[in-house]
Amino acid sequence: MQSVSKPLANGRSAHPEQIHAADESAYDRRVSADLVASRIRAMHLPPFDPLNARAAELRAQGHDVISLGQALPFFPPPAAAIRAAHAAIEDPAVHLYVTDPGLPALRSALAMRLAGETAQRVTADDILISAGANHAFALTVATLVSAGDEVLMPAPYFTNHHMTVIALGAQPVEAPLADRTTFEVRWTDLAPYVSARTRAVVLCNPSNPTGAPVSAAEGGLIVRELASRGIAVISDETYMSLVLEGGHWSAASEPSWRDHVVVVGSFSKAFGMMGWRVGYVLADAAICREIVKVQDAIMICAPVISQMAAEAAVRESWDYPRSFHPELRRRRQVLTDALAAVPGIRWTPSRSGVFGFARVDGCENSEALARTLLEDAHVVTIPGSAFGLSGEGFLRLSYGRAVEPQLVEAARRLAQQLAAAQTR
Repeated sequence: MQSVSKPLANGRSAHPEQIHAADESAYDRRVSADLVASRIRAMHLPPFDPLNARAAELRAQGHDVISLGQALPFFPPPAAAIRAAHAAIEDPAVHLYVTDPGLPALRSALAMRLAGETAQRVTADDILISAGANHAFALTVATLVSAGDEVLMPAPYFTNHHMTVIALGAQPVEAPLADRTTFEVRWTDLAPYVSARTRAVVLCNPSNPTGAPVSAAEGGLIVRELASRGIAVISDETYMSLVLEGGHWSAASEPSWRDHVVVVGSFSKAFGMMGWRVGYVLADAAICREIVKVQDAIMICAPVISQMAAEAAVRESWDYPRSFHPELRRRRQVLTDALAAVPGIRWTPSRSGVFGFARVDGCENSEALARTLLEDAHVVTIPGSAFGLSGEGFLRLSYGRAVEPQLVEAARRLAQQLAAAQTR
C-alpha cells in the first residue's frame, strides 16, 4: 500500500512515521489507562538507568565521566566460580531444569555456611535459590503479604523493596530514622508506625543506601517486639560480607528466628556475580515450601549455570569478599578525606557496604542536583530521593568501583560545582 502523507499546519506533509511519533504519547496514555493496573502506572523507575545511559552518551562524546553511581564491587567472581562455569558448559545437566528450590548441592553447601554465620541449625530445606536478592525479596513478599497489607520500611529504604511491595498490591509505610548521622535503625523508630494492618517489617542490613548495619542489641529487640505481635521480619542481608569493621548480626541468629524471620541474600555483591543473577532465601523449611510455589509459578528455577558457579564459590571461596576489605577501607578513607574538604557536604562514614550517604547543605531537590552534577561536572551520583522522602537532600556516592584518583577528582568536581551554584 502506498504511504499517504498528512498535511501539517505549516503546509508541509508529514511522513506516517512522524505522525506515529507525534501521536505515540497519547496512544501510550490511552493503552496505559485501559490495560495497566493503576498501582503500576503510579510507580516510577528509579534514576539509575537514565543516569547511566546519559553517562554513556557523555563518554561517547569524549567526556571523562566518573561514576559514583551503582553500588558495584570492583572485584570479579572468584576463580572457583569461573572454573565451575566453564566445566558446566560441558555438562548436559546445565541445559535442563533443576528442582524448583535449587540445586541440592548448592543448598547444602550454603546451609552449612549460613549455619556458621548465624550459629543456628540450618539445613538445605531452609534454603531456596533465587535469581538474585530482589527476586528472593519479591518471592517472600508474595508469599507472606496480602493485597492491602502494610509493609513497614525504615527509611531511607532500598528503592526496589518499595517498588516490589507496590507491585504486589501491598502498602509500603515509610518509617523515618531519627538518627540522621549514622542511620542506625532502632525499635523506637518503628514502633509508632506499627498498626493492625502491619504484616511485615523490612530490614536492609547493612543498609542500601546508607551502609549502616543493624546492631545486635537493636536487631534482637526489633525481632522480639515484632514476633510478639505476629509480624514477620524480612531481612535483606545482601551486604553481609562487606561489613568492614566488627561482625555482622543476622536476623536469623535470633533463637526464635524460624517463627517470624526470612533472610534474603545475594551472590552479586559478595562474589562479584551481578550478571549471574543468583541469590537465596533463608527461612524455616515450612515457609520455604510455600515460597517455592511462587518460585514455580514465576520462573521454575534460578539459572542452572549460575547455581553451579555459586556452589563452587560457596564451597571453595566463602571468605573471598573479606580479602578485599583492606582495599575497600582504603577507598572509603580516600573518599572521607576528599569530602571533608568540600564545603556543604556532610558524611559520617559507615562501617559497611561500598557507598556513602552524604548530606548536601541546602539541597531540596537531590534528583535535580544529580542531573546537574552529571551534565556539568561529569560525575554520576544517585539522588537520595530515590530512597524515599527521608533521603531527600542526600546523595549516595559509591566507592566500590572508582579507583582512588577518581574519588579525589570526583570530590574536587563536586566542590567546584557546589561553589558555582552558591554564586548564582
